Amino acid sequence: MTRASILSDELVRQLVAVGQVDILVGLPTFNNAGTIETLVQRLHVGLAKFFPRERTVIINADGGSDDGTPDLLRHAPMAEEEMRGSASLRTTHRVSATYAGLPGRAGGVRTVFAAADLLQARAVVLIDPTITSMTPEWLAGLAQPLAKNEADLVLPVHPRGRFEGPLLNQLARPLLSAVYGRRLRSNMAGTFGCSGRFASRMVRHPMWERDLTGPALDVWLVATAMAEDLRLTQSYVGPSVVAPHGARPGLSELFQQVVGTTFLCMEQHANVWKGLAEAFDVPVLGTPHHTDTPDPALDLAPMVERFRTGVRDLAPLLRDIVSPETLARLQAAAQSEASVRVPDPLWAITVYEFAAAAHQGVMNREHLTQALVPLYLGRTASFFAEIASADESAHTQRLAALEREFEGLRPYLVERWNVEGRR
Repeated sequence: MTRASILSDELVRQLVAVGQVDILVGLPTFNNAGTIETLVQRLHVGLAKFFPRERTVIINADGGSDDGTPDLLRHAPMAEEEMRGSASLRTTHRVSATYAGLPGRAGGVRTVFAAADLLQARAVVLIDPTITSMTPEWLAGLAQPLAKNEADLVLPVHPRGRFEGPLLNQLARPLLSAVYGRRLRSNMAGTFGCSGRFASRMVRHPMWERDLTGPALDVWLVATAMAEDLRLTQSYVGPSVVAPHGARPGLSELFQQVVGTTFLCMEQHANVWKGLAEAFDVPVLGTPHHTDTPDPALDLAPMVERFRTGVRDLAPLLRDIVSPETLARLQAAAQSEASVRVPDPLWAITVYEFAAAAHQGVMNREHLTQALVPLYLGRTASFFAEIASADESAHTQRLAALEREFEGLRPYLVERWNVEGRR
């Protein structure tokens, strides 16, 4: 699909009136009336404060909101802070238009990328419009490395509690870091910055024709940047607090978005990552933030029960996915009368065997991915029980130990991947 077919005539007319820009901020919206005014005000303050000399534009790619989101964005008043004297030397333009196709973040992000390509933007920042905790300083952290031509993709690092984001901490991040050889700290939560050249490269990618719902888009963008050896940087920003917005996906759907897309990216980039020798840390800029949100009370019993019943009921399926030794260890953990224990080596091997089985086509990929869900719940319950009394430092060390385990077992993944299987 060409850039012209992505951008509506209305949007093209508005963009031509704006002209070439240095920094483009994109807001892919759909019924975000409750947050959009405050967000736009903070963006204006951030652009005026940190980029007073740059040519800037805020682009709203809307999915057809019926709550007045685009009008609220167009007419949002300036924030008092900007009115008091931090005004930019240049005007920050606002552009809003509805994009074609079904509403969804992927359509909005692609529209923003196409607009950045047309305007030859040097830096592009995508902001999740449901965020209520964004400050003007976020723009500095995400856009400055791009404006200085020091990065192609800048990922935010938000502080999170010990029991937050287990799908990311226990599976997606250690897997991506080990496979692609770059240790990540980012939460990959919908907000990021990228160079104009990255946006121009990605806007024409055939992957847009697939379902990039929710976090699947972020997984794909990050994996592609790593596979193409682009310059990645991370930036500490504040806590990510989001407003309730629509129905939240269930675990099965979220799992398919994150894990299914990760397996697909591994398939697409296999010729790249199989030849990598070692991992290195992706730089993190700024000062870490800390969360003072108390940890929620946890009931691990339902997770443990899902693990026990899943290992038992899915045994015929698991025999086609994991090795006999791995299945025996999972069954022993599930049948233990003591607390469930799924140690790091067993978990890393299990994930690698699932990834290799997906590559070999041993069964429908969605069915295979869903078979991993109860095993993930058992691993998560095991990890949560282990860190129940750990402080923030100990928790961070445990996550690093898990990543090292994935890295150390990477040759096993390559070995399993290269085994001939059904296609």
